[in-house]
Amino acid sequence: MPTALVLDVDGVLCPASGFSPFGATIEVGVALRPVHVPLPLCAALADLAGSPDVTPVWLTSWLPRTRRAMRPPFPGPEWEQIEPEPGDGWPKWSALNAWLARHPEITRLAWVDDDLADRAPRYTEELADRGLDALLISPATDHGMTPDHLAHLTHWLTQDL
Repeated sequence: MPTALVLDVDGVLCPASGFSPFGATIEVGVALRPVHVPLPLCAALADLAGSPDVTPVWLTSWLPRTRRAMRPPFPGPEWEQIEPEPGDGWPKWSALNAWLARHPEITRLAWVDDDLADRAPRYTEELADRGLDALLISPATDHGMTPDHLAHLTHWLTQDL
């Protein structure tokens, strides 16, 4: 089943505190300040993005050239980016809806964004109403994704492979 893996950068891959539950982080470039990411998380996300029927996309305020300037192990320099756009409500939600309208083949959606917290229940319901099976994960901005988040995402993405 065609699945979109939609990721934010800050607060997901790059913990705001600089400390990750995955342990040590490494510097992969500069975007206003040095960017630190946990190697195990980056490697796992790159592996998941390579799974059959998974389409990885960025939904972030980072400019594509900023992401492409990051050094490995930062994942997905070539992944498509959905640009946040004005609309009704949250710009990322408007942009995702427009992208999904252009990609009717997508039947499942995993979205990881630290800004989803209060929005996740409503958006999960709206995505289900559109016929999409959705998993929304909102990590704490200070720590980004945790091993538990990654395990849940991995299980959900690979359950039908």
